Parts: sequence; C-alpha cells; structure tokens
Amino acid sequence: MIVRTVLAFAIGWSAIYAIKHYAFDRVQAEITQSGPLQLTPPVAELPKFEINPQTWQGFTPPQIDTAAYGRIAIESMQRDIVRQNNEAMARAREATRPHYIPGLRY
Repeated sequence: MIVRTVLAFAIGWSAIYAIKHYAFDRVQAEITQSGPLQLTPPVAELPKFEINPQTWQGFTPPQIDTAAYGRIAIESMQRDIVRQNNEAMARAREATRPHYIPGLRY
C-alpha cells in the first residue's frame, strides 16, 4: 500500500513538473521569436552634443559669503544644546522623584 502511494505521488509529481516545464518552454519560445507585434514603441535617438574642454577650464564657481549666516548657525546650535541639557535635567528630576504609593506620606 505504501509503495503504491509513493509510486502514485512520484508519477503525479513528474507529470505536473513536465506540464509546467513544457508550458514555460512554449511561452519562452513565443517571447523570443520575432513577430509582427511591436510591444514597445521605437525610441528616437538622443541628439549628440560636443563638450569643449577649453570653455570649462576658466570656469570658477561663484563665491558665496557664509560669514553672515555663520553666527545664525552658531546660535542655533547653542539653542539646541541648551534644549538638550534642559530635557536631560528634566528626565533626571523625574527619575529621582519617588513613585506615588497610596496611603504613604513622604
């Protein structure tokens, strides 16, 4: 009985495998063959352009004055540090506060 079950399972599995493999090969053959159906539209070729290195040799990027914004950035960082310190101190105060226990006076 067990031998028949294993044999039936093997035959069924091999049949399913063969059908799937055959179907996959058929679909792959249809895709690879060239047919009259054009799935994608033809793409126009991009125009060619030339780059002249001599025109780029004299290029210098514009100078940006960052001194005006340097103080603003420093003040912003100082505010962030003060805020972080205040938050850390508040967490420390909260951690050292005893928990409320009903009926206990402290």
